Amino acid sequence: MPTGSCVPYLRVKDARASLDYYHRCLGFQKEWEHRFEPGAPLCLSVMRGNLRFFLSEHEGDGPFGVCIYCRVNDADRLHSEFAIKGALGLTLVNDKPWGRDFSVVDLDGNQIRFGSVRPDASKAA
Repeated sequence: MPTGSCVPYLRVKDARASLDYYHRCLGFQKEWEHRFEPGAPLCLSVMRGNLRFFLSEHEGDGPFGVCIYCRVNDADRLHSEFAIKGALGLTLVNDKPWGRDFSVVDLDGNQIRFGSVRPDASKAA
């Protein structure tokens, strides 16, 4: 069976302000942007490594304040980077049965959790 990827839409009020935050504090780069016509809501694609999100001002692209989970190679290293860059709502890295994770929030209250699998996580599950 072929596999693909999942790209979550994160609803934002101001895509340009969100782009600045995602770039400056979380290390994401803009991939592309789209408007159906001048003055229409803006949608941006941002990416960091294999992670990709659509930041959308479109009312039909979901509610504000969702939570998404991203698997990363090293949650502790990423947490340190985000702390230095001033990420909002940064929680401590915690041990969970599936690994180590932490979360941040964006300008619109969307929560993004980042976690890495512990080597012994299969035994704890």
